[in-house]
Amino acid sequence: MILISLVTVNYNHSNLTLDLMHSLNALQEVGFELIIVDNGSKIPFETSVPMNYPYSIIHTGKNLGFAGGNEVGMKEANGDYLYLINNDTEIHMPFVKSIVDCFTFRTQLGMLSTLIRFYDTRLLQYAGSTELSKITLRNESIGFGDRDASAYLGYRKTGFIHGASVVIPKKVYEEVGGMWEPYFLYYEEYDWCARVKEAGYDIGVLGDVEILHKESASVGRMSPLKIRYMTRNRLLFARRNVKNWWPITMLYLTVVVGLRDVLKYALTGQFNLIQPVLQGIFKGWTNSSVS
Repeated sequence: MILISLVTVNYNHSNLTLDLMHSLNALQEVGFELIIVDNGSKIPFETSVPMNYPYSIIHTGKNLGFAGGNEVGMKEANGDYLYLINNDTEIHMPFVKSIVDCFTFRTQLGMLSTLIRFYDTRLLQYAGSTELSKITLRNESIGFGDRDASAYLGYRKTGFIHGASVVIPKKVYEEVGGMWEPYFLYYEEYDWCARVKEAGYDIGVLGDVEILHKESASVGRMSPLKIRYMTRNRLLFARRNVKNWWPITMLYLTVVVGLRDVLKYALTGQFNLIQPVLQGIFKGWTNSSVS
């Protein structure tokens, strides 16, 4: 019986996806399926799999982004719960029963994240988060940098989930819908959370399950790609979700944050990151698909 459908998106980093598969296989857990969405990789993912691991593969034929790739996988999932997990992660502890029980005893729980540790240091990256400021769109990651996770065990409500490890019941997914695909990369999980909360559900974090995260291994820690989409999507998120305050938020993100970033990259000699900031600002203001 499939209780949880794990969906992960692979794009030209089969080695990372294989590490995730190794970690899952070592657990020898039952009750879950693994769906790999190959998001237009140059080399088909199957050619990189040296072992006969149980998994399903879906080829998109082109890069649909994080939101679009996961959406393809979720539509094919058979489980009662959809677990979107980054391919640059590993999981080394049983998770099926803990996650299923967490939802079973909380009928208003609409979305859940696990604890997340940085792979290289084993320090906590995420143990929950505060709510976003309506003006700055900033929040705090609870537990960031801590080594001891004992204070975060069990279940707690939280402001937002982390996109590297997010579980949603299929019935909630069918009610609310998936991530907004025009984001392509970054901020789609914040937008998704906002819609789940607007539908009356709680957002939570489960401290009894941990994953290890090789942060930004797939796009680079400060790549032009990341800068462009982060800049653009902050503005798109404000236009879609900040009621009444959005003009003030847009001006703050453009004048204060945007110009700060341009000056920072100019003064530090990272001139290749200036154009992505300006492109992101322009696209954030002019994107016509916002609704």
